[in-house]
Amino acid sequence: MAAWVMAAGSAAAATPQADTPPASSVPAATSALDQGIAAFEAGKETEAVALLTPLAEKGDAEAQTYLGWIYEEPPMAIEPASGRRAPPPFVHDNAQARAWYEKAAAQGEAHAMNNLGSLYFLGRGVPQDPAKGLALFKRAATNGDLQAQKNLAGIYSLGIGTPKDPKESAKWGTEAAQQGDQDALYSLSTVYEAGEGVPKDPVAAYILLNLSHKAGPEADALRARLEQRLSADERQSAHALAADWHAGTPLPLPMQAQGLVQRKRQRRVAFSWRY
Repeated sequence: MAAWVMAAGSAAAATPQADTPPASSVPAATSALDQGIAAFEAGKETEAVALLTPLAEKGDAEAQTYLGWIYEEPPMAIEPASGRRAPPPFVHDNAQARAWYEKAAAQGEAHAMNNLGSLYFLGRGVPQDPAKGLALFKRAATNGDLQAQKNLAGIYSLGIGTPKDPKESAKWGTEAAQQGDQDALYSLSTVYEAGEGVPKDPVAAYILLNLSHKAGPEADALRARLEQRLSADERQSAHALAADWHAGTPLPLPMQAQGLVQRKRQRRVAFSWRY
């Protein structure tokens, strides 16, 4: 089964670190929005709210979305570093988060749609309504939101709140992979290896695995299985296709993997096609 990465909470918001700046230096902030975002990314939630609220009240959709992230209750408490004095806790409020997400979503902010969808899908600060959450995810995904695309791939793969639909899962997983997301590329490679909602195609799986740059025991095992099944020419061709690809363009998959060409079944005496 494909292991889609699904983040149904406040997707894409960086987890704040208590009293510490981000690992990478933040560029000099030149506007109130930049300053508010920098404060949020540094874990200074109260300061970020003070900077972003006036902008959000004037209709800035990005500021509204960031306020939603800030107000949304985190999935777990963040403990201060050992021996350090904890700052006054920021009061999270999912109802406030919903209100800001709704304002941003009404202006077409795709990521606000995704995050609002997660609140309804899980029933966080609102009555649980998976159908409404799913509809919001679809609106966000259609408008190009990466996390919404990954959420839909996971939801349809696992059948959470809706019947399983491998084809629909592969469709949204492909949209996410085309944006260059490494987790989506890796998950889609497992989909093509197993033939879940797409034609079973080890060449396509190998191309996607190479594009994902995934490392670790599971990825290494997948690579070993695929390299056993492919000829030297197939591996070389896959590497060449992967090397020429750029995010934002159609995935460089064989035509048969895209369902455009029906490939004849071939018997391989020395290899079993069992998974």
